Amino acid sequence: MSKSGDFEAVAADIRKILHQPEYDDGSAGPVLVRLAWHSAGTYCAETDTGGSNGAGMRYEAEGGDEANAGLQHARVFLEPIKEKHSWISYADLWTLAAVVALKEMGGPQVKWLPGRTDYVDDSKLPPRGRLPDGAQGADHIRFIFYRMGFTDQEIVALSGAHNLGRMHMDRSGFHGPWVPNGTRFNNTYFRIMTEYEW
Repeated sequence: MSKSGDFEAVAADIRKILHQPEYDDGSAGPVLVRLAWHSAGTYCAETDTGGSNGAGMRYEAEGGDEANAGLQHARVFLEPIKEKHSWISYADLWTLAAVVALKEMGGPQVKWLPGRTDYVDDSKLPPRGRLPDGAQGADHIRFIFYRMGFTDQEIVALSGAHNLGRMHMDRSGFHGPWVPNGTRFNNTYFRIMTEYEW
């Protein structure tokens, strides 16, 4: 158990679990980033509902959304850390895990601030259908991201996260890596999108 507020101790334990030889490409990093994104991706700027505050995926109504398929792995990886540092909220743990994973995979140092709280029940969960569907087109993507307050330029920038991880048939209906090395944060995804004939 760490002292309450010792986020560096939590970050150190997150670093220790990133290497997962039996998991995708040997790293939990990409799925930790996806966990934080899917938690935040339910946000609606107009109603100020959803988002990473609350850690709603702990409840079936959000965690069971097919858009969140596979994220139970990330939550399982993080559960021993939550048990050791019981003072941290799940919402803070999930977002801190993504920040640590991004940095460890060669990404930028993202400014992170604590203060998220966890829902005590599922009464405040956002409705399903707020996350992007990979089988839909540009209009759908704009609808989803505009709801959160993003511009087209920001949508394109965020799509670069596809450089991390891979697709899974049992989760998205697609299979295989997005890029040759899905555990390194770089611009390979964008290079592939612009340099290849589609």
